[in-house]
Amino acid sequence: MNYKFDEVIRHYFQYAEYTLEAVPFGLTNTTKVIEVNGERFIIRIYNSHIKTIGGLELESQVTAFLHKAQASFEVPIFLHTCNGKDYVVMRDGSLAAMTTFLEGKLPQLSDIDKAEKFGRLVGEFSFQMSEFPMKKNMYTGISFYNMYNIHPLANRDSVKSFFANLPFELTAERFTFYQAMITEIDNSHLDLEVLPRQLVHHDVLIYNLLGESGEITGVLDFDFIGMDAAFMELTISLNHIIQESSGSLDLIAAFLQGYGYVRKHSSFEFGYLRLLTQIYFVAVLHFYIGQHYAGAAIESPFTFMIDQFERNISWLAEHDVQIQQLLHKYVMETNAT
Repeated sequence: MNYKFDEVIRHYFQYAEYTLEAVPFGLTNTTKVIEVNGERFIIRIYNSHIKTIGGLELESQVTAFLHKAQASFEVPIFLHTCNGKDYVVMRDGSLAAMTTFLEGKLPQLSDIDKAEKFGRLVGEFSFQMSEFPMKKNMYTGISFYNMYNIHPLANRDSVKSFFANLPFELTAERFTFYQAMITEIDNSHLDLEVLPRQLVHHDVLIYNLLGESGEITGVLDFDFIGMDAAFMELTISLNHIIQESSGSLDLIAAFLQGYGYVRKHSSFEFGYLRLLTQIYFVAVLHFYIGQHYAGAAIESPFTFMIDQFERNISWLAEHDVQIQQLLHKYVMETNAT
């Protein structure tokens, strides 16, 4: 594999001596830390199934926009090749790129203060994306509502085939739950087209953030950036804190309070929380199915995600009144009726 990195590096540095080291992230793509002349960067060879030139250009434009917007957090910035490009098309057709390296450690969600800061971060990110200038005919990524397009190897037929010929054991209860969620999505009377739309990260989880000195300082992993319901960003991160806090209403309230300091939504959008939660989890499960057909081992993340899906849907149903009250208290637009 090092010869592939050699090919990428020659597009950025001529005759440079460098070292490569492994990273604790990058499960989707092949990622390393490269050190050149005492300076570190991230070098990444992208998964050919899920990264297109359009997607890479969108990621580059979004991160450049966030950098210029002087947000409270940093994002990885794409380096220019010797020819002034933001990425490399390798001889085998694969895409690759180098970005700046961000210092920091995994933030924690262990108390109310940290949950509130996580909420502020998600709210600020969502607000910044609502300001992103979309250009005519610009590639806009994939909405999670397009659950059978989230991975090119996970269309309706291949998803059906996956469950008919499971590569690992899946209980009947899990399969029945998945089927019930798909049916509920298909039969929903809610019209997603009426929701406000914007670019959504789709993965603002604590594992894709960096922190220093008790503050959240960096946002990583823009692989899933795409146009979607604006309320989807909050939905995903809310489900994350439900999982990480074991359903602590105190931490969830702090998260929503932090989010609401910088980003508001209409009460109309709140009614879509369950549906967007279902769409999010199904889309992620379909992504894993696509990764299975691409040759990846998915049993552990797939079963973890479907279990979390079932727990969170149950939790949201049980605490619907409290969550709606918190959303109205902290996140509702002041001019909403």
